[in-house]
Amino acid sequence: MIEERPQLDLLPAREIVGLLLDAEARVVPAVRAVTDSIAAGADLIAARLAAGGRLLFAGAGTSGRIAAAEAAELPGTFGLQRSCVGWRIAGGSDSTDDDEDDLAGAARDIADLDFAGADVLVAVAASGTTPYTLAVADAAGKVGAAVIAVVTVPGSPLGQRADVEIAPVSGAEVLRGSSRLTAGTAQKIALNALTTAALARSGRVHGDLMVDVVPANAKLRRRAAGIVAEIAAVDPAVAAEALRRCGGNARAAVLLLVAGLDPAAALSRAAAHRSLREALK
Repeated sequence: MIEERPQLDLLPAREIVGLLLDAEARVVPAVRAVTDSIAAGADLIAARLAAGGRLLFAGAGTSGRIAAAEAAELPGTFGLQRSCVGWRIAGGSDSTDDDEDDLAGAARDIADLDFAGADVLVAVAASGTTPYTLAVADAAGKVGAAVIAVVTVPGSPLGQRADVEIAPVSGAEVLRGSSRLTAGTAQKIALNALTTAALARSGRVHGDLMVDVVPANAKLRRRAAGIVAEIAAVDPAVAAEALRRCGGNARAAVLLLVAGLDPAAALSRAAAHRSLREALK
């Protein structure tokens, strides 16, 4: 029996939106079904970062743009050195669909990334067959870098090359073949869970607080002060002054307030421990 497909061009906008949202509702259960794979990937990332490796991302088209957005958020949110995070999209910032098959471009990006054995690559491709992404993953694997595949087709060529395959099956797209819809949402949620769990396991989170957030603007300075105030149980104004004295380092500001250290000692102690919780012991 042939499945009846929606005639989107004949429907009012409200019905189209309803169909799209119904499809999106399938995504979280699909991602939840691969929780074990996401957790395995998070532990792998945490281990590679602890060993001095970098966290790198690659993809093409929608998958590449989702991967790049994920990578770009990590230094500011978790205080990772920018040299520890990298990403490449097929075709760069001006990428088009043509770039998914660009193996010469992949070779240039592989050279730029300069994979090392301690690194971990998160390779993102909905189909798991994108030539650009496969080439980058192959190059990473050849030097011993770990590969995590984020796909939506289990057992794909990319998944088979990976150390960890994260493959939520989100089902047929309402707009047939448009992987920027439910497949894209599934990849985005999986990446959010993967990186947040990995950085929490790396000591970059205290409780549910972004203790290593970079206070790069007024909003984030207020957020950092609020984090310090909550952990140290002080007024936000006191926390803000401690942050100022510690150069914006929230971990050090907490140690200054709780342990009574001077700024230099607080910064030194913060840097010497994997997590604030360990530094407070």
